[in-house]
Amino acid sequence: MSLEKFPNPSEDQPIAAQQISDEMVLRFLQVLEQVREEDLSCSDLYARLDEFVEAEIREGKDTSKITPLIHEHLDMCSDCCDEYEALLSAVENTQDDIEDKKN
Repeated sequence: MSLEKFPNPSEDQPIAAQQISDEMVLRFLQVLEQVREEDLSCSDLYARLDEFVEAEIREGKDTSKITPLIHEHLDMCSDCCDEYEALLSAVENTQDDIEDKKN
């Protein structure tokens, strides 16, 4: 394999800098701007997720006002959002099954 096929990095920029687009840098900066010290970690969210779904479904509370940090974390973390949606679906289906049995 010939080295001629590889682009020559300029002497002014390291190789890693050449591979990062301006769009990627801007997206990274936007994520950093959203991070705050009081943000929840994924493990903190998992510990509170069942209570959050319970309040949202069974008690009919507006959880966006009660737990804004959870909403913010779910907006930024696709893994936690997937977990939330799965739990929410399971609770809704269970609740529907209970109501069907009563009727």
